Formats: sequence, C-alpha cells, structure tokens
Amino acid sequence: MTVLFALKYILLNRLGHQKMARRLAGTIIIDGTDDEFWPQRDEHTHRVFNVETILNTDQPASKIDVPDVRWGGECRVELKLLARLLDTNAVQIEGNARLFEGTDENTDDLEDEQDFTFIVPTAGTPAFYRLQLKNTEVFGGDHSEIGLSLTNSRLEE
Repeated sequence: MTVLFALKYILLNRLGHQKMARRLAGTIIIDGTDDEFWPQRDEHTHRVFNVETILNTDQPASKIDVPDVRWGGECRVELKLLARLLDTNAVQIEGNARLFEGTDENTDDLEDEQDFTFIVPTAGTPAFYRLQLKNTEVFGGDHSEIGLSLTNSRLEE
C-alpha cells in the first residue's frame, strides 16, 4: 500500500497536480412557487445565498451550509451540499435537494428529491448547475428552481 501511495505522490507532483489549498466561493439562488387555486394568487420566493469554504489536505471535504427556504405557509426547500477536493485540485460538489409541501412549512410531506454531482474546475472558471423540483401530485403545481454558480481558486496565503 505504501508503494502505491509513493507512486501516486510522485506522479501527481511530476504532473503538477500537487494538492494545494483552494477557495470555493459562489452564489446559490433558490426560487419557489406555491401554486394556489384561483382566485388566490400564487406565492413566490427568491432567495440568494453567498457561500465560501476553504479546502486543503487537512480538510479535503466541507459541508456548505444553506438555510432552508420556506414560503407560502406550505412549502420548504432543503439543500445539502458537500464540497470535496480532488487530487487534481478540482472540487466535486455532491448535493441533495428536497421540496416539501403540506399544511405548513414544517411538513414532512416530501414532494420531490434530487441527488446531483458536478465538478468545479480550477483556475477560477465558474461552474454552473441548475435543477428544478416539482410537486407532481394531483392539484400540485408547486415548484422550485435552484441555481448554483461556484468558482474554485487557489488560496493565496
């Protein structure tokens, strides 16, 4: 096992892929619509969160805290994110998004859920990821759109 580790270390250093401290930063936008029956009007929300975390060899993974978004007295979106530093210094984002709709914003009535993964490359090039959650039940119609825009840059010390 130590021989494999040594070979990997030598190869990564020769290829210039030595892990270094990275700053992951960006914006998360969560929009939501609580679909109501006529004559009531639909209720909407638009929330913007700025996020940042530092990753390095001592902390190669970090949870990104995103507050739950609640609206319309009936809907909630939960977004869980984990950033993981790869050997190439790119950052892999692993996420889970869930839409709840019920009689109040604390409901356990899960309407939609999506797991997703995407890569944020090095050199500060932005990575974008979008997803939509929908309530597809009869008389549902509630939905949420989530957009992530993240950059991965070398941490200047």
